[in-house]
Amino acid sequence: MIEWLARLPIAVLFLGLMLAGLVIAIVLTKLAERAFDDGTRTRTSTSMTTVVGVVAGLYAVLIAFVIVNEWQAFNSAEAQVSNESAALSSTYISAGVLPEPSRTEVQRALLAYDRSVVCDEIPYLGTHEGPSVKTRQALQHVFNVVAEAQPVVRNQAFYDTTVKGLYDLAQARRGRINSASSPLPNLLLIVISITSLGLIAAVSALDTQHRGWHMVITVALTFIVALNLTLVISLDRPFDGAAKVSDSPLREGVPAAILRCTPPAR
Repeated sequence: MIEWLARLPIAVLFLGLMLAGLVIAIVLTKLAERAFDDGTRTRTSTSMTTVVGVVAGLYAVLIAFVIVNEWQAFNSAEAQVSNESAALSSTYISAGVLPEPSRTEVQRALLAYDRSVVCDEIPYLGTHEGPSVKTRQALQHVFNVVAEAQPVVRNQAFYDTTVKGLYDLAQARRGRINSASSPLPNLLLIVISITSLGLIAAVSALDTQHRGWHMVITVALTFIVALNLTLVISLDRPFDGAAKVSDSPLREGVPAAILRCTPPAR
């Protein structure tokens, strides 16, 4: 469910959650008015205010915890993409001093890997929690090409730098994959949804002695709840949805024609 919601435009997602929250709030308000007479609601107004405060406090702590953790995961994904780009660039430059034909073969394999990351693996991580087979094969091909280049290398220092860059590249790729493999657990999302519904229900049962003021409070609370849920869902998958990690670091310095991705066949 959350995967489908994360792919919606952020405006559509927010408006949908806002509309659903308002409908629920109106229904709960009508039910409260029918289930309890005005005298009962007035006598229990102080108790309901306390309940609203307790639920709101729990909701605030839960939402803050989830958003902070998701934001850290999002920043980690961005950092891993930058690290991967830096490792790719340094390896490409180090391979530039290798003798021919090893130089061309290694650099060509690195560009093929870069293209596979941008065109295959990053879009793949948007809908899956594991790596792309094509990108793994492309990285393995880079290692094979570098290994074959060793016997003809004259400058061992630059060859060692190229090999170290490959290990850094593989490590950064693993970090990027891990950052996309920790989505919000469904149980936690259910808890957040139930807490949000409980908060709206508690406010709907309040006796504010003024229908217009009651509506203002209900709409304001629904707005906050919808905004928080939109943020939680948008940050849940770093490589998919409205808040998405950019692949621009992997495109820097590489000719656009090389990284032009062909759309998948239908």
